[in-house]
Amino acid sequence: MNIRRPDSQTPAAPTTTRSPQTQPTATATPAAQPAATARNVATEQSGFTEARRAPTDLTGASARETALPGPVSPDSSEGQVAFKTAVEFINKQVGTAESIKAAPAFDAAQSFRPKTIERDELGMTHVRMERMHEGVKVFGEQVIGHMDRDGKMDSLTGDVSVIPEGLGTESTRLSAKDALAIAQKDFAGKTDRQPTLERVIYKDEQGQYRTGYHVELTNTSSKEERPRRMNYLVDAETGSLASKWNQMGGIELNARANTEPKVVTGSATPNAEIKDLATTTSKITLAEDVTIDTLKLDLDLDHTWRGDLTVTLTSPSGKSAVISNREGGSADDLKGSFDLSQFAGEKTAGEWTLTVEDKARRDTGTLNSWSLTATAKAEQPPPPPPAGEVDDSSIYSGKVDLDTKQNADGTHSLEDDSRGKGVVTLDAQNKQRPSGPVAFNDANNVWGEAGDDPRTKAAVDAHYGAQMTYDFYKNVLGRDSLDGKGEKLVSNVHIGNNYVNAFWDGKQMNYGDGNGRDAGPLTTLDIAGHEITHGLTERTAGLIYRGESGGLNEAFSDIMGTGVEWYASTKNQSVKFDWAVGEDAWTPTNGDPNDALRYMNDPTKDEYSVDHYSNYPKQTEVHGSSGIANNAFYLLANGGTNRTSQQTVDGGIGMDKSLKVYYRALAHYMTPNTTFSQARDATIKAATDLFGADSAEVAKVKQSWSAVGVESK
Repeated sequence: MNIRRPDSQTPAAPTTTRSPQTQPTATATPAAQPAATARNVATEQSGFTEARRAPTDLTGASARETALPGPVSPDSSEGQVAFKTAVEFINKQVGTAESIKAAPAFDAAQSFRPKTIERDELGMTHVRMERMHEGVKVFGEQVIGHMDRDGKMDSLTGDVSVIPEGLGTESTRLSAKDALAIAQKDFAGKTDRQPTLERVIYKDEQGQYRTGYHVELTNTSSKEERPRRMNYLVDAETGSLASKWNQMGGIELNARANTEPKVVTGSATPNAEIKDLATTTSKITLAEDVTIDTLKLDLDLDHTWRGDLTVTLTSPSGKSAVISNREGGSADDLKGSFDLSQFAGEKTAGEWTLTVEDKARRDTGTLNSWSLTATAKAEQPPPPPPAGEVDDSSIYSGKVDLDTKQNADGTHSLEDDSRGKGVVTLDAQNKQRPSGPVAFNDANNVWGEAGDDPRTKAAVDAHYGAQMTYDFYKNVLGRDSLDGKGEKLVSNVHIGNNYVNAFWDGKQMNYGDGNGRDAGPLTTLDIAGHEITHGLTERTAGLIYRGESGGLNEAFSDIMGTGVEWYASTKNQSVKFDWAVGEDAWTPTNGDPNDALRYMNDPTKDEYSVDHYSNYPKQTEVHGSSGIANNAFYLLANGGTNRTSQQTVDGGIGMDKSLKVYYRALAHYMTPNTTFSQARDATIKAATDLFGADSAEVAKVKQSWSAVGVESK
């Protein structure tokens, strides 16, 4: 992916305007947030400021009125002019630009079709185009034309390579039916949606274009732990599976976050002499702090008369348990495992002391070694807070204010028509997929109070999470829901039984209840924002869920999910913003930011993710590689040091600016196969648009990516 500026001006595309009276009214921002001040101070930790609803000239020129930001129909006169401007510019680049390599007869008007056209808050227009060859779609290849507020070409994102003639018109050995059968054989199961199949041209691993079929098979109702939206590229000549991946974006539990209780261990090898009529002690310090469910002591002690000995273990809190009290008569040695259930409920962290007392004459020995194995207590999700006199009680966000619908019978349901085309939360009734979900109803519109159906508790959080995500998109990012046109947000709670995951299925959000041991209901603010953002990514860059683009897909969900938590924290003092992902639902230390699914400030903390591109070959799974971009974002917003490189970004630019930069990059400068290096370029271009090429913000974007080992190519 390259971002290029034109060498000469192209014909201007007309823009439509609306009078100032038609501009939407800005919502109030929190007090003490000055408007557009000190925008080039990199160390500014900016709070929430609403996205600009009319373009602002950031270079010092006077502002000019322009059309409202949002989607533009490709079929409209404005859309057609924008598309024509973009393809004319591409045609001029053939043979001159290194990234536009095409046959002499190449015609961009025939080789691209507009996918989306969007006008942004700066007045720029972005034409996202899918590549076609001889009438066949080229899988994953897009080019984006960027026009300034006057309709003149500003730059181009994407590459064009030569595709062999006839690849789209010649007959293939395999039919579409054959390709579907090959994919279905690999899928090895039933589907619960109509399969999709499309003839495509694709690039193989050697960079050669080939003809094939793109097949998607979906099943979200299987009892498997993870639902599937399997994508296949089937070679139309050989019948081989050129590539396959699961496009189902979920919050996902990594390799460490399994279903087994957490175990904390420690050991010591004092080899200490046990003298006659004397006391010997040894200590073990446990750093991790969990609540003990079971505790085992393994002891290796030599003594010529164990009946002389009293052995005691003392916890950090001072509680003691006797292991042996002059037992065993004339038997030698004291070895083996001892179950110390009396320490259940104690915390592990701190200094544990083993005391050996010799209480009789003549015999001696040696305390060779001992160890402790503590299994964590599985804590249940936190109960909802006590019901108050007003508003609604959530599990994770304290008191919240839900917008709902009053039904004809006087009850209320979780349907909100005040945001776009609606926000709806439904009960999936613990089915594996939301087949025939039912509405949640409440008699007095006070949700989560004592006496309410317990099933509504998770629904309160899911509904609140969707509302906060919608508001975050609109007020921070300047986007009206997923598609920019108010797309309805549907959430289904109570998916499956003891289901420890949440996922976006291409149409709606789905939340499991957790198993009460590893996780509570997966309906926290950052998880809701994470899942909904998978939908945003599909509607914008369309990042393919494999390789580097897949890692970026997951990272953008983590980044925007964290953004939702941050945004909500500016409005609700019960919401605690941190750099952990899923910590509020994750047990055994529920709500503790040190016990989470992922950590943006230190991705390696989960013992699975990587934080530096040099380690990407070792971890290419999309949730693990997401740590690279996650840490780059953290360093941009907050400043800090990357653990692997030890490179430091001295002060960040704050959440508000950082989120705008990353969203702009996703929506306007990234394509389905974007790599980490191209993501760096996209964020640099986005920051340049917003703050200027020589701004401190652009410098911080570059520093943050360099710290995680990602450079421009």
